[in-house]
Amino acid sequence: MINQEILREYDIRGIFQKSLTLKDVEYISFKLATIIKETQSHQIIIGHDGRNSSLEIKNTLIENFLRFGIDVYDISLTPTPISYFANKYFKIPNLIMITGSHNPKEYNGLKIIIDEKPFFGDRIKTLNQISNCKESQSPGNLYFKSPIEPYSIEILDRFRDINKLKIVWDPGNGAIAPVIHRIVDTIGGYNIILNRSIDGTFPNHHPDPTIKKNIFQISEYIKNHSFDLGISFDGDGDRVGIIDENGELIYSDIILLLLVLDLYKEKKDITAIADVKCSKILFDTLKSKGINILMSKTGHSLIKEMITSKNADIAGEMSGHIFYKYQYYGYDDAIFASLKIVNLLNKSIEKLSEITKPYMKSASTPEIKLHCHENDKSEILSNVIDEIRVTYANQAEIKDIDGVRVESKDFWFLIRASNTQNCLVFRLEHFDFANFKIEISQLIELLKNYKLDISELTDFNNTI
Repeated sequence: MINQEILREYDIRGIFQKSLTLKDVEYISFKLATIIKETQSHQIIIGHDGRNSSLEIKNTLIENFLRFGIDVYDISLTPTPISYFANKYFKIPNLIMITGSHNPKEYNGLKIIIDEKPFFGDRIKTLNQISNCKESQSPGNLYFKSPIEPYSIEILDRFRDINKLKIVWDPGNGAIAPVIHRIVDTIGGYNIILNRSIDGTFPNHHPDPTIKKNIFQISEYIKNHSFDLGISFDGDGDRVGIIDENGELIYSDIILLLLVLDLYKEKKDITAIADVKCSKILFDTLKSKGINILMSKTGHSLIKEMITSKNADIAGEMSGHIFYKYQYYGYDDAIFASLKIVNLLNKSIEKLSEITKPYMKSASTPEIKLHCHENDKSEILSNVIDEIRVTYANQAEIKDIDGVRVESKDFWFLIRASNTQNCLVFRLEHFDFANFKIEISQLIELLKNYKLDISELTDFNNTI
């Protein structure tokens, strides 16, 4: 039986050899093989990131899928977006990408596509109810294919010689590192690459580029050497962090806002999607332009499904996932998104800080984690929501798209359950700078009565 704790909303994620063991991986392959054998194509692509545990997981999956008569296409070490590209390019409808994404080095997991659709939600959570596949008398075949070259030809050639900037790139010792060399050779300009070797221990910083402490190194390099732009990636290359010429991290919702406005110049009838953690400034600005902007739950699989159902052209999350459907495939590709930003900035006479300045109208927190025990998470969130409904009943509009989002004319905040970690997620934005700290302090008083580790929130409050 698979450890139920690792069966998350939109992927499988856990600490290797603790919550996620090789025995769990075996059982996962037994269940997925049953599902794949019920589809028309008994083939699967398997790729992996550079984490130290990824090869063991891959070898376990391959061994079992072959036993069940499923052909395996091993695309080896690759960023997650290029595994998605392989799914499209090789026309093989099933995929497992082995990655711990932006989580600490001890984590790993599986991002899954079955029959050309993201495999998530109840389909993951009910895996233990699926019967194990029976061993086949005719074992599957193992093939080795690399999607790097066709990806480079099809995608990177769109951005040839677009760059007149000085850019610092930080792969963060993640799986995207080898592709960065192809990027800088393609786009031109003056480029420096930090942390360019793949190292699953992430020796230089944690692989999440949307957290300020993780971009300290690239930020200092930009300031000390007068660069125009910094671009940083997470461990598997599907999240991007953008740093301006002053070394300041630009929150991903503002980056999404810029990209939507840039696309609007080309296509007037666009539909855009932003997740529930994104700034009210983004929603209000796009609505004022007549752009159809929709709010979604958080989660790459959930957003991909909404892109399809709403026929959206572009989407993004506060966490740094950017999705292009217009003239692209509709999955989250941090490489593609970063090149769009380079192209946007290269066409402008303004620096990035000048472009973003009109949208810096508020004080806001980053995405803050309120840690708790996984088994308590749902009950805590439910109780917190009940108290918030009473406390803010006459002050604000309460939205329950994903957790609870409370909106008034002066501020909004969100509390939701993380689907990848044992925590609740908090974010607050206030349009009255003087009351920003007051509102945080009031929410701290509310939250400290629950079984939550709110130290990340109180630490932030102490810095402002």
